[in-house]
Amino acid sequence: MSEPNEPTPPPRIILPGAEDETPSERPRIILPPGSVPDSRDDLPEYPRLRAVQIHAMREGERELLVITDPLGVASKQLVLGLETLAILEMLDGTTSLADITATFMRETKDLRVSNVLRDFIGKLDDMFLLEGPRFEEAYRRLQTEWHPLEERPAMLADVCYPSAHEELERFLDEQFTFVAERMAETGEPVATATQLPRAILAPHLDPRRRGHVQARAFSEIGPDVGLPLRVVVFGTGHQLHADMVALTRKNFTTPFGTVPCDTAFVDHVATALGDTAYSSELVHRDEHSIEFVLLYLQRRLKYRRFTLVPILCGGFERFLEEERKPREDATIEALIRSVREAERTLGGPTLYVASVDFSHVGPSFGDPALDEEALDMVQKVDERAITAAASGDADRWFETLAAEDNATRICGFAPTYCMLRCAEPGEGIPLSYDQSPQPGGVVSVAAMVWPARTVTA
Repeated sequence: MSEPNEPTPPPRIILPGAEDETPSERPRIILPPGSVPDSRDDLPEYPRLRAVQIHAMREGERELLVITDPLGVASKQLVLGLETLAILEMLDGTTSLADITATFMRETKDLRVSNVLRDFIGKLDDMFLLEGPRFEEAYRRLQTEWHPLEERPAMLADVCYPSAHEELERFLDEQFTFVAERMAETGEPVATATQLPRAILAPHLDPRRRGHVQARAFSEIGPDVGLPLRVVVFGTGHQLHADMVALTRKNFTTPFGTVPCDTAFVDHVATALGDTAYSSELVHRDEHSIEFVLLYLQRRLKYRRFTLVPILCGGFERFLEEERKPREDATIEALIRSVREAERTLGGPTLYVASVDFSHVGPSFGDPALDEEALDMVQKVDERAITAAASGDADRWFETLAAEDNATRICGFAPTYCMLRCAEPGEGIPLSYDQSPQPGGVVSVAAMVWPARTVTA
């Protein structure tokens, strides 16, 4: 067990799938365990699989495991047979290579097992999927390449949305038009030209799946809202494990152009956070939760210039495990305090956005198969969470999810809390809710807005 206040390390094996909503079109390679005459002799004595994502899939009659490196150090997905799971589960850093070999030799009675295992584990190491010198060196190279960049490029263009400007416009306009037509049918009030909400909650699910929910959220912004506008985005940092927060001073680029970072605001927050501010900055490179938000903002604001404060938040599961509250965490409190101070000090119109999804349930997430009763249960859990968020009370939000141990894996746990604490938005209005089915499960999404105010241009 971890000592009190000691961060709980992430699980080494995430089975099957932790963030299945994360789209990926990375090249795949199939690597069954093999044997070579001359096995490597430089393997780690206690091999430990990194915190990778492992998803179950089926091709025909064969069950497979798809391994994706969330940090992007391993640039290709690895596809393995389900039979390798027993090996992967032993790569926990506490079981020696000799003991792993002995275990499988006893089970198989096959003397060739030693070479097979060493070759297989060696290939995992070569792909930077094991902790150790090879991964550390490759990770340092990525950091060296990343840090000098002034702009964070669009990583998911042509993967989750079109990269061509006009095609992307049509893609998003179809969603905004769908929303406008539905609002007209139901009589929902339309945002005035200069309306600026205090805060918005919007999904970060692949825009191809439930993009209309994202469009519904950002339809609450008047298209002619006064500028300059600052947008503080609290995104889900799916790959944040050691740190609670990750900042960056980089500008963000999309097919619609570059969104400049509000570096003065970020610097104010970074000073309060100290060394933790940028220690996990690299997670911004492949994280989609802010990238998707910007597409809708840019289109809604007709590509007029606004600035961005990009903040990624790690998971709150550690608080549940340690029976602590976020208010007891020095990093979270420094973040809240410094964001509030930065807004007061720098002034100007500020919009807060929580880029979050709700429940993740089903076999792909380690649950039994879903039926209508299970989906109804998920919706009820989500409704309780939405009601808590709409209250504007961050503590109520935390307590509502904590009461059920966040059993449905609402990934917006941390960013929604931080947004509510920083924005202090008062009562909110739920706008839309949907469930997005996928092979092996469902991800739910919602759109919400907190009290709108009119800003003169």
